Amino acid sequence: MVATTMSLSLTVLFFFLLISTVSRAQRNVWCVANSDATAEQLQDTIDWCCSDSGGFRDCTPIQPGGVCYEPNTLRDHASFVMNLYYQNEGSTKAQCDFSGTGTEVHDDPSHGPCIFVHY
Repeated sequence: MVATTMSLSLTVLFFFLLISTVSRAQRNVWCVANSDATAEQLQDTIDWCCSDSGGFRDCTPIQPGGVCYEPNTLRDHASFVMNLYYQNEGSTKAQCDFSGTGTEVHDDPSHGPCIFVHY
């Protein structure tokens, strides 16, 4: 009886640890610009995400002097605003499409003081 109870307890514990690990891993997803996106597509994405149509994300971090201005590349700036949109709109593949220029990643793209949010 004790062995059965202990075995059941260990099984339940393993199950809960597995569930918490899986759900935690699913939350650690960011949206960034993919390597196939052109400069024009990236600029269009930045313009849209920072406009009223795109929900006017807070784009001050990618402006000169902002915490995400460096590195000063379209790909880095687009990735930052794409992720803001993605995280605030439900974090689904559809919110990371951006006409085929976005991709979901599991490695945190944050760098230095530039923090890519995830919820």
